[in-house]
Amino acid sequence: MSMPTQSAQVLEPEARRLTIFAMDLVGGGRRVSLKPGLNLVHGNITTGKTTFVRLIRSLLGTVPSGLPEETEVVSDIRARLNLGGQLWEVNRPLSSTRSAPVDLVEVLDEDGREPRTLRLPAVGSQASFGRFLLDQMDIPAVSVPQARSKPTEGLTPVTMSDWLGYCIVTGDEIDAQVFGHHHPFRDQKRRWVFELAYGLYDAEVAKLVAALKSVEIKIGALDREEELQKQFLAETPFSSSEALVRRIAEIDSALAENATQSVDGVSEVVATFDVGKLREDLLLSRAKARQAADEIRKNEGQLKDLTDLLGQLKSQFSRLTRAIISDEWLVDFDFVVCPRCGSDVEPARATDECCYLCLQTPGSSSSREAFLAEQDRIVTQIQETESVIASRRESLSSLRALHAELSEQEEILSAQLNSRTQTFVSDRESQIAESASNRAYLAAERNKAEEYLRILERFQLTFSSRQELEEQKAEIEDKIARRELTASASESYIELLEDRLLGYLSQLNVPHFDADLSVTINRKTYLPEISGRTFDELSSQGLKTLVNVAHSLAHHTVAIDNNLPMPGLLVLDGLSANAGRRGFDEDRIRDMYQLLMSVSEEYGDRLQIIAVDNDPPADLWGDLSSMEVLHLTQEDKLIRFPPVVVPNQAAGTE
Repeated sequence: MSMPTQSAQVLEPEARRLTIFAMDLVGGGRRVSLKPGLNLVHGNITTGKTTFVRLIRSLLGTVPSGLPEETEVVSDIRARLNLGGQLWEVNRPLSSTRSAPVDLVEVLDEDGREPRTLRLPAVGSQASFGRFLLDQMDIPAVSVPQARSKPTEGLTPVTMSDWLGYCIVTGDEIDAQVFGHHHPFRDQKRRWVFELAYGLYDAEVAKLVAALKSVEIKIGALDREEELQKQFLAETPFSSSEALVRRIAEIDSALAENATQSVDGVSEVVATFDVGKLREDLLLSRAKARQAADEIRKNEGQLKDLTDLLGQLKSQFSRLTRAIISDEWLVDFDFVVCPRCGSDVEPARATDECCYLCLQTPGSSSSREAFLAEQDRIVTQIQETESVIASRRESLSSLRALHAELSEQEEILSAQLNSRTQTFVSDRESQIAESASNRAYLAAERNKAEEYLRILERFQLTFSSRQELEEQKAEIEDKIARRELTASASESYIELLEDRLLGYLSQLNVPHFDADLSVTINRKTYLPEISGRTFDELSSQGLKTLVNVAHSLAHHTVAIDNNLPMPGLLVLDGLSANAGRRGFDEDRIRDMYQLLMSVSEEYGDRLQIIAVDNDPPADLWGDLSSMEVLHLTQEDKLIRFPPVVVPNQAAGTE
């Protein structure tokens, strides 16, 4: 990202600060530089002012649905943000996908360390860009009950988008709603943000409630498991682990006795039928047969290698024979014509040392005597190899005969052993079958008892875990009971909010319904009531706009004065949309801008205000001109499309 350097030294570290210094619409051809304090965005209708407000929400919260078609050319929003006194460069894709990656790079002074770089998913209650914003501004990121009447049954997180409800007042809400209170879900989150900001709902209590919910879920799961275990063991003869341990010991004793009887039976058959000597002879015969088989495989391998060697020697002998014949008959040719061009060749054209055809000196070749000597040596090797092959074949025949004899002897001994053993088995058939059946029954009973014992041990462990969870639950409930919510402090903050709102409305010179203007924050809905009338009972849209502006400013300035959790950013769209341009209405618009300038001057860089309007008061332009950050016209709208080159025009230019 290429953002212009904003001096970090002019920033005073403020834990709650959120300041946008620059926004770059990648692909939209628009870059907007902003500053702390009051920023003015103005222009005609349909030039993109409201779209700019929605893109601010897209940068900091969730991307709203139904963005104008022209924003499709914008791929990313790049921004430079001040978060809690630290500058960050942010690149966020303009995508409604919750897992869209947001890249962040820390902007450092010259302190020598490497800047931090992060990539976070756009939305999420855990590690996400929204959670990062809350953590950087030290704003509580907690989960609150979905239903106030059931504080432990279902929890929902209070996200950055929920806090932005107090920061961004759109043009379609500024004259109709207070932070979206007509939408049930948003109204519920609006009330939770109010309670978190003013200490009516402690963030620590929220964490304790979430922990209590988790413990109660675990206890419920253990209760269900305990009930299932009780039902399972209710129809078994085992009531305690001691009985199961005794039963396993009895089964082990019976199994040992059964094994002793089996050993005695084997000893009896060995003594009665002389099975021991016969078995030893059988094992010895099998060992000799295996040894003979190994020797056969070894000799067969050697015989194969020798046969391959004999084939190689005979092949080499044939090649030598051909070489001898070639040297004698296929070299000494006389040419009378050139084999290439057909010209006559005379032997007299060269000396005896040169070839009269190619005029080169013939190279030396192996003599015929050397070939004959090598041929004699190979004949000798062939004879020796044939002799060894004959010897191996004789040895292999002897081994095969021995192996056949040993195999026959093994079959005879095995038949004798089986005959004597079967005689014993037939005499003791019922006894052996009964012993085997009893052994199988005892083994099955032992496995069953061990399974029951494991179930009981798990049951006891579950009971122990449940006790620990009950202790945790009691401890958490005790912490919640002991932690006193500072109702008096919260009430004083709300009273400050009422006084501040009354003061701002007085500066706006709003019309009175009674003799004296009064302001009350309803303690159930947390909505402002002006001179006894609720916000919805204010019939004038212009009056609702004035109340919304004063109410929003009051929240942010009270939060700054008392270090309450609230992002130091306020975006107001459509300030003069429902007011006339003459007389009383014109005066109220002027009062509204004077109030914004006054608050901006008082709070400086602790509060960034972005005022979006069609046509600010002309008589205040001398003061407002220095605060202008974006002026949109029909010729220069927010989204600047790249020029389209018509092919005919391009050809004409060439």
